[in-house]
Amino acid sequence: MEIQWLGHSAFRISAGGRTVVIDPFFSGNPQCPPGVPGSLGSIDHILVTHGHGDHVGDTVELAKTSGAQVVAIADLAGWLGAQGVQNCVGMNKGGTVKAGELAFSMVHARHSSSLMIDGKPVYMGDCAGFVVHTKEGAVYHLGDTELFSDLALVQRLHRPRVALVPIGGHYTMDARAAAIACNEFLDCEVIVPMHYATFPVLAEDAQSFAREVKRGRVAAIQPGETLSL
Repeated sequence: MEIQWLGHSAFRISAGGRTVVIDPFFSGNPQCPPGVPGSLGSIDHILVTHGHGDHVGDTVELAKTSGAQVVAIADLAGWLGAQGVQNCVGMNKGGTVKAGELAFSMVHARHSSSLMIDGKPVYMGDCAGFVVHTKEGAVYHLGDTELFSDLALVQRLHRPRVALVPIGGHYTMDARAAAIACNEFLDCEVIVPMHYATFPVLAEDAQSFAREVKRGRVAAIQPGETLSL
């Protein structure tokens, strides 16, 4: 299994002979590695955690050019379908979509979700996280979220091996809260920090987070780098 950070909350996961992209925010993302999305190759699935522009990102164009299946909460999936995305699966929290050797489980997150259209916010359904199940272990993308104790239920039910955790603060958990999530509610082998250093309002680095994590190994990879497990 390979996990590549594409900056902000965007990731490429390659496992089970398939390529999954999560929250493909490329255009306008100062952290996006050069050559993306062209360098990603064939894409089979796109998972979108919620309806903010820095997470929906390039989903519509990427889905149209790649033919990838898009998986999102039902409200957002309906909007994406209206934009011409042909292969779009709407689901809700608690559900699981199977895809060959992989499976995508949608879980709870605590955040907002809307897109600005014609100068007005349009509701895009609730926000969520995804657990990507592979034969090499499950990867838990927390999406944008605050700290909440029900993260322990995700751990209990899905037993993720890897957690992709927002640490930037302002819009999500900050480093201290994210460390509490990892130390008290999650129990993952590898923890990859995300959603930081993209914009000035977010935390600049992952150093304080890494110092506070006592359970699991923090892999603070750089945008474009790949973690092999």
